[in-house]
Amino acid sequence: MEWKWLWVVLVAFLLGRCCECERCWEQEKIALLQLKPFFTHIKDVKNYWVDEGKQSSDCCQWKRVECNTSTGRVIRLFLNLTTTEVYGDLVYNYYLRKYDWSGRDSWYLNASLFLPFEELKSLYLGGNSIAGCVDNQGFEKLSLKLDKLEILDLSVNQFNDSILASLSKLSSLRSLNLAKNQFTGSNLIEGMKRLSKLNKLETLDLYGNVLGNNILSHLDDFTSLKSLRLQNCGLKGTVNLREFNNLTNLKELYLGENQIGSLGSLFQSNEQLRLIKLEVLGLSENLFNNSVFLSIAALLKLKSLYIARNKLDGSIHIKELNALTNLVELDISDNQVNDFAPSKDNETELRLINLEVLDLGWNLFNYSILSSLGRLSNLKSLSLGDNLNGSINLKGLDALSNLENLFISCYYTKACSLSPQSLDLFPSLKTLQLYGVSFNGTLATWKGPIHLKNLESLFIWDTSLENNFLQKIGAMPSLKNLELWDCGLNGTLHSQGFCELTNLQNLDIGYNNLRGNLPECFSNLSSLESLYLYSNQFSGNISESKIPPNIESFKQLL
Repeated sequence: MEWKWLWVVLVAFLLGRCCECERCWEQEKIALLQLKPFFTHIKDVKNYWVDEGKQSSDCCQWKRVECNTSTGRVIRLFLNLTTTEVYGDLVYNYYLRKYDWSGRDSWYLNASLFLPFEELKSLYLGGNSIAGCVDNQGFEKLSLKLDKLEILDLSVNQFNDSILASLSKLSSLRSLNLAKNQFTGSNLIEGMKRLSKLNKLETLDLYGNVLGNNILSHLDDFTSLKSLRLQNCGLKGTVNLREFNNLTNLKELYLGENQIGSLGSLFQSNEQLRLIKLEVLGLSENLFNNSVFLSIAALLKLKSLYIARNKLDGSIHIKELNALTNLVELDISDNQVNDFAPSKDNETELRLINLEVLDLGWNLFNYSILSSLGRLSNLKSLSLGDNLNGSINLKGLDALSNLENLFISCYYTKACSLSPQSLDLFPSLKTLQLYGVSFNGTLATWKGPIHLKNLESLFIWDTSLENNFLQKIGAMPSLKNLELWDCGLNGTLHSQGFCELTNLQNLDIGYNNLRGNLPECFSNLSSLESLYLYSNQFSGNISESKIPPNIESFKQLL
């Protein structure tokens, strides 16, 4: 009998613990409320982190807070970009890096306020104009209790290099984002030496700090690094890849947005290149010429190469590209390349059998480039932006049966056209973007519908279409996103074609000359989330046009 009683007590105890775990811990809730006054948006917006009401009293349900579902302990805090409401990804937000945050009032952080969060794994503090820490309350205090902290984001603040010594105490860190701060002082080199003692650190982001070439020789001790970002860091001239030789675990190296013209020569030193694990190399927005391909020929495991907006011109030797046999992504857009030169043994085609993403946009290629792509059978994404003129014939790409994304632009040339039937070559197509591309002939001459049963996104901009375009192009049962922007549509919007798009989520028919009411069948588009109608001449009350009944769930109605 006694054992049954003990069993009941044990079950009750476990149930009690489970119920307790559904809610956040009281001391962590109090700590969050103590943090609230220091973060503008959280402080000023009504009902943001409040200690009232049944639904808001559990801090694990609060915005920007994530708890362990088993223990109820806070494990992630998203306190970045708290000067405004944020749409999109809080972890990596475009505006965090590109927006000019200078001129905002700076302030000093008391890092000890985070000590109650003993299970914290990720802390995001980017974009808050923090200039430093209160005296004796710096990040070194976190090492006392936060031994599980792995990710720390301090990007887009006003820290100077004195913060580095404090951060060097956080021995559990695996990822440290210091992008766009003010590391220009005399303590930078010594601070980097201390920071290199973080022997678990795998990701270091120094984007947007004016470091100069001298910093390169002081990165040798970061031997655990797998990803290093040095974009927009004031690097100039020659940056020899051998300067990274000690970083033998490095898989990603980003050197874009600098003024680098050379990566050094493979043949001017007896020291071998030891970046044997490097898979991603970002070189975009520099001053590289065609010789750069010889400098990276030894990177045999390279999977992604980004070299857009450089000084590439004329012919690129196809043999130099084919040497990078493991490439999955290649971006050479926005250069002055006009051809892939054949090798001495008359090799004329790219033989990168693993290539899935290829961006050739905004170069000087002509139609001959298409014959070089015929063996890329695994290609999924192809951009031909602003290269082709005249009538575009895609037959040379008939082997690209796995192509999912295709982008063609004639924005600058204003002189290319496409036969819609040629799109039948790509049965797997999911996204089609046509910018300034006209269509051969009239709709009346088209030979029946094309088959785009897998198409999810169709974007057509700056061209001339007839109102029954969708009816003629054929069924697109999977379509979720449709933009027909500035396409010369006029008169009444045809219901045929639109009414069959039952999975449509986003519709943009702005900058046309459409009149009248929307088709009544729009009420059946129950998945619609955003509707853009601006710069047209629709009439009537929007509520009278049969908009989907779930209009209250619309994200955008313009």
